[in-house]
Amino acid sequence: MRRRLLFLLLLMTIPMCVKSQAHSFFGNSFLSIGAGPNFYFNTNGVGIGGGASLTGGKWLLNTAGLRLQFAAHLASSGSDPYMLYYGHCDIFFDLLTALRGRNPSDKITSYMLLGVGLVHNSLGDNDFSGIAGVGATYRIGSDWRLFAELEAFIHPSDFDNNERSSTLLTLQLGALYDIAYNPTRSRSRYETKQFSNDWFFQLALGINSFNYNGVGDLSSRMKLITPIFEFGLGKRLTSRWHIRMNLSGFYTRSADELFSYYNVRGDLMLDLMGFINPDRLHSFFNVRPYVSAGIVTRLDDQSHFLFSPAGGLQMVFAPDVRNEIYLDARYLVTPPRFAKVEMAQGSLSVGMYTLTVGYGYKFGRLSFR
Repeated sequence: MRRRLLFLLLLMTIPMCVKSQAHSFFGNSFLSIGAGPNFYFNTNGVGIGGGASLTGGKWLLNTAGLRLQFAAHLASSGSDPYMLYYGHCDIFFDLLTALRGRNPSDKITSYMLLGVGLVHNSLGDNDFSGIAGVGATYRIGSDWRLFAELEAFIHPSDFDNNERSSTLLTLQLGALYDIAYNPTRSRSRYETKQFSNDWFFQLALGINSFNYNGVGDLSSRMKLITPIFEFGLGKRLTSRWHIRMNLSGFYTRSADELFSYYNVRGDLMLDLMGFINPDRLHSFFNVRPYVSAGIVTRLDDQSHFLFSPAGGLQMVFAPDVRNEIYLDARYLVTPPRFAKVEMAQGSLSVGMYTLTVGYGYKFGRLSFR
């Protein structure tokens, strides 16, 4: 009888645990759908069209979060209309709430956003693109809001047969559904407490190796190794998530030329030790995988900037709460035209491997000790 009761309690507990985990994962997230006109600023002038978007996101903090958006826009560029398709990841930030605090009675909220993703032209062109925008929402119910959003999709030069960079400006109007939204939740002790808290900088030196179709064997790749310098400025948002702005560059080499470049990007970093055990606020050893988005530019062709995503991993030794030494391995993906070589390149064949050794220092007041 006792075993049956224990078994019955276990069966009752499993759905409750699953519900709790789902609530934790989906809490403070949202879905939205919108539509509206667009204005395509390109080499041929300004074309007028329209489009729609589907978005899913999550508030990581009371004032900031991440979202994924898929959009389709009918565009015009001096010829018959065609479609532009976008898939991108954005960081959004509620500046007003960060400055004055959240008032649960507020029906109107506003935000800024920055992101990067992929763009596909129905005529066959593909590239990376950036996005910047502002938006506002108006609450009409406990779970529903109306929103208006002004977005600028920025394409690099040479995309869609444009000599310079082009921009699709769109105004999206629509509805947003909140999932387990709780704006009055108190700040967790695992979150940064103030904007001025939990900042850090990093300095690193290392090597990079240019990658493209036609590089050759390992000995040929070794001949392409060149130095790299990096500087990063970041903030710890929670015990799990960090953000960092990073400037890196110096030289890189193909078989045909040695050239200078720079890469400016934003990194979203996951603190694995904080993810596994958030109560352990300092670890002597840590691992931080991260994803990045930014621009890369050759100094011999600075007017043609290109959008470039990246992924990397930091292995960290921190002797105390403020100082750390780390090894950083990363791969940066660039559009094929970044490599000025004779052999044809694939969509993802051009990039740079980097390996750096760095020093980091946390300054200001620390929310995590």
